[in-house]
Amino acid sequence: MARFDTTWLAQHQPPTGTWNWEGSFADYLQKVQDNPSVADLAHARIYRMIMSHGSEKPENRSVPQYNFFSRELFGIDETINEIVEYFAAAARGMDIRRRILLMMGSPGTGKSTITAIIKKGLEEYSRTESGALYAISFCPQQEEPLHLLPESARIEFMQNTGVTIEGDLCPFCQWTVDHEYQGKLESVPVKRVLISESRRIGIGTFAPSDSKVQDISELVGSMDLSTISRYGSESDPRAYRFDGAFNAANRGIMEFIEMLKAQPDFLHGLLTLAQERKIKVGRFGLFDADEAIVAHTNENEFERFISNKAYEALHNRVLLIKVPYNLTVTQEIRTYQKMMNLTTDDGSKHIAPNTLKVAAMFGIGTRLKHDAKFSIKEKLVLYDGEELPDVQQREIQRVRQQARSDGEGFQGISPRHILDALSYAMASESEPCVTPTAMLKAIKESFEQHITQVKNQDLLESLKATHELYDEAAKNEIQRAFVDSFQDAAQLLYDNYLEHAEARIMHTTVKDPITGEEVEPNEKTLQSLEKSLGISEAAATAFRQEMVNKAGAMARRGQSLKWDAHPKMKEAIEKKLFADVANLVKVTTSTKVLNDQQKNRVTEVKRRLVEEMGYCDYCAQELLDYVGYLLTN
Repeated sequence: MARFDTTWLAQHQPPTGTWNWEGSFADYLQKVQDNPSVADLAHARIYRMIMSHGSEKPENRSVPQYNFFSRELFGIDETINEIVEYFAAAARGMDIRRRILLMMGSPGTGKSTITAIIKKGLEEYSRTESGALYAISFCPQQEEPLHLLPESARIEFMQNTGVTIEGDLCPFCQWTVDHEYQGKLESVPVKRVLISESRRIGIGTFAPSDSKVQDISELVGSMDLSTISRYGSESDPRAYRFDGAFNAANRGIMEFIEMLKAQPDFLHGLLTLAQERKIKVGRFGLFDADEAIVAHTNENEFERFISNKAYEALHNRVLLIKVPYNLTVTQEIRTYQKMMNLTTDDGSKHIAPNTLKVAAMFGIGTRLKHDAKFSIKEKLVLYDGEELPDVQQREIQRVRQQARSDGEGFQGISPRHILDALSYAMASESEPCVTPTAMLKAIKESFEQHITQVKNQDLLESLKATHELYDEAAKNEIQRAFVDSFQDAAQLLYDNYLEHAEARIMHTTVKDPITGEEVEPNEKTLQSLEKSLGISEAAATAFRQEMVNKAGAMARRGQSLKWDAHPKMKEAIEKKLFADVANLVKVTTSTKVLNDQQKNRVTEVKRRLVEEMGYCDYCAQELLDYVGYLLTN
């Protein structure tokens, strides 16, 4: 057992070294000349931090996926891309940096998480060499040292280094430079600073509360009354505490929680900070602040804000980014896993396969808009990247774009409600395992007991679609378990079809797998799959050509075509393989008294469910019982 002593503690001390760098302003000028990015403004620093983690553009996605966000946020890539584009434009000095980035969405969509990720990222980035941040040592708001340069020197310095210098010294720094350093700029001390939310360095946070007790000083600092007699004047900067949230956020990010619930006085100060990039306090003139302002609110508050003429000036200073709920089942499952840390086996109650998928389908089903073209059930399948016969990808994109413009994703059940139901199911002592049927029961009880803004009809439609999709999945699970080496059998059947289809099209022969002789392609082999899809003899040639062309295209890219890559062929192969065992499945899952042969078959199926498919003894038996019920009703 490890000893938690001084040696152990020393191993976990944070590294220091260059973190403790201190030098003169002259030393800092040399650092900027060697690496101009150390003097980046706040938006540019945030953008550089995001891009330092890399990005990728998957083939099936319309926007890039940024690694900085992708480990924590799932299914809202378009929203994330809008946010990154905002910082990219602001980093280039465009006027958009004078906008308040306002995220609007329902509770649980990820608005706070997005901001938290950026804040945490800034803290970690400031501890790297590429993210090093330097400030005037004695400045209460970690001011950029280049503000020390007089106007006469700035143009030459900017031309030679490419850096942008904006702003002048804050009142406290100006007084200190004039009186303690007698204007000797080269002697002014500079140090490296680490961004820290807890220490209020580079990150400011404000949340509106009771207007009777909340004071504007929380944003801009306040007069230190105890020092006025010492310094003789309220206009002496030494008598002022530059400790407001705006001051703390300088050089970093200012988070305004539930911004539109704040009193007008607070929002007016925010307007000056956003547009002029300055802070106004007490008896001092405006002084500069360099910070990205990120706020969030809900839809109702935003609608009231837009309709209020008193806030017209602020309307033009807000960049609205809508943050919808995720609408992809696979990504929703990842959200649940992250929220409950279900990606690792921690010894808690077993969660059966398809349980989280059932929860995700229900949650997303409540967020989907009704469409004349697709049902909720079909949308759950299509939005998750799966294909349906005769539905083209561009049609799906068109429907999705139209639905999003109509507000799809801004209604429905929050992931938090689903996690509440899952927690309830996990806490139940009546069953040793959380199964899909137990999850559906917990979901139904949850929305019957809790008041939600979702219409009861929408809840019932989502529950119906989820039931139907799970019933299909449950049957497929059992059928797969009954088919020996299902994947190998499916791929063999597919490869055999392609071989005979190509030979028929090219008027060539195929090799008999037993005798090795060259024989004519077998028309029955082809028709056995095609008829199960309702493909007529007249349409068979075109269908075969489509399959062969797709396989050839994959081969030219050095890839092999999987049996389930084409929705029509996948459906045909499954029908073919499952048809061979359909009666066996029905008999062995619905018969109460089994003979020895049937018992052995069920035992083997349960073994496969447990050892190969992730079930435990309890949920494997429940799945068998449930499918037996479905097949006899």
